[in-house]
Parts: sequence; structure tokens; C-alpha cells
Amino acid sequence: MTNASSFEPNVTESFEPKVTEIFVSNLPQNTVPLKVHCQSDDDDLGVRTLKMNETFDFSFRLNFWGDTHFYCAFLWGLNNNAFDVFFKRKSPCRFQIPMKDIYCTWLAKDSGIYFARTRDPNPSPGDFRFVYPWL
Repeated sequence: MTNASSFEPNVTESFEPKVTEIFVSNLPQNTVPLKVHCQSDDDDLGVRTLKMNETFDFSFRLNFWGDTHFYCAFLWGLNNNAFDVFFKRKSPCRFQIPMKDIYCTWLAKDSGIYFARTRDPNPSPGDFRFVYPWL
């Protein structure tokens, strides 16, 4: 039997799983760097410049209403694209049942943007699938 007066809950724990968005530049050397600009309705994470093999990441938990929304714009020279990186069931990065922490990795290549959703921060090459072309 535990002594109820000595029980101290860990208030930093959350019942909501964590999402980590990871952006990787796998663009050719000697080309302009990739620029990634991510934001939500509440937060602007600014423009990040990524050279070959450089990464940028951020993590978050769903808000109380479950409608957390992050979108990003990608610019590589004259090539660009912009899309939701996390939004309910409308983006490739979404939870599956059971809901556990996930890593959503976006890989920019000269042929377009590839995506992997894993439970590990280091996806294997076979985890990636093509999702968006350069516009």
C-alpha cells in the first residue's frame, strides 16, 4: 500500500504523443541551399537554410482540440513547393492507432520531396516514399 501523502505526480508528463518533424537536405553539392520555412497558426519557426546533409527539426504535441496544424514552404533555387506537414488526416504525417510518438522525416532531393513516418528518428532508405514534386 502506498502512502497517498507521498505521491507526487510528474506534471511534465503528457498523455498526448509527441510529433517530431525532421527536414533533411539531400540535394546535390555545389547548388544553392534548401530554404525551409515552417509555421503554425500560432508559431512562425522562421526560415532555415540547409546545405547538403544538414537537418532541421522541431517537436510538438497535439493541442487540446486535436487540430494542430503546421505547414512549410520549401525553396531550392527556382524550385519550390508548400504543403501541410501536420494537419489531422490531411497530411502524410499523422498518427495511427495506437497513438505513440512519431518521427516524420522530409527528405529534399533533386527529384522532389520524400517522406518517412517512423517510430525511430533515423529512418532507413526503404522507409521513404515520394510525396511532392518541385513546382
